[in-house]
Amino acid sequence: MVCVLCLVVYVRGQQYDEYPADDNMYHDYAQKQQAKMDAGGGGGMKAIAAGGLGGFVIGRKLRQVKKQHQKEQKKLYTQYYNDVYKMQEQINEYAYQAEHYKSVAVQVQESAELDAMQRDYDEFKQPDIDGDDRISRAEFNMYVKNYLANYPGLAEKDYPRFEDFDHDHDGFVSFSEYSQQMALQVQQA
Repeated sequence: MVCVLCLVVYVRGQQYDEYPADDNMYHDYAQKQQAKMDAGGGGGMKAIAAGGLGGFVIGRKLRQVKKQHQKEQKKLYTQYYNDVYKMQEQINEYAYQAEHYKSVAVQVQESAELDAMQRDYDEFKQPDIDGDDRISRAEFNMYVKNYLANYPGLAEKDYPRFEDFDHDHDGFVSFSEYSQQMALQVQQA
């Protein structure tokens, strides 16, 4: 029985008695669309034409923008490579100048060392009266006596002794012994 009751309700729901008879909303819509088609000559063609024209204009503008972008990019790359080249040239120039200044510094140092050695040799030659490139004890004592006479404020104890210079104890001071002793005195001072 319940089944029969359900069936009756179902069938009754399928009847469209409750709708008004003059409801023709779709029919009115279809007529308006048909009138548009007849008057406009195909409404879809306008949309297609507008889309095609829009695509053409946008495509053309994109090509122009892309061309401009490539031009600017090429300009930037060229500028970049030129800047890198100029910096490399500057680096090379600075390296050359550094090498030049190093060689000048070495020359100045060598010149200063030669001047110092020449000055030391000239000082060494002052007590060497006989010119044999050796200072005997007698020559040393005579030089110290004259030196102290020229500088009265100094005492004999302020000046090094002959034994301080004669490292090999052969009774003579050579230039190498004199240079060693002077270097030692500079370190002590």
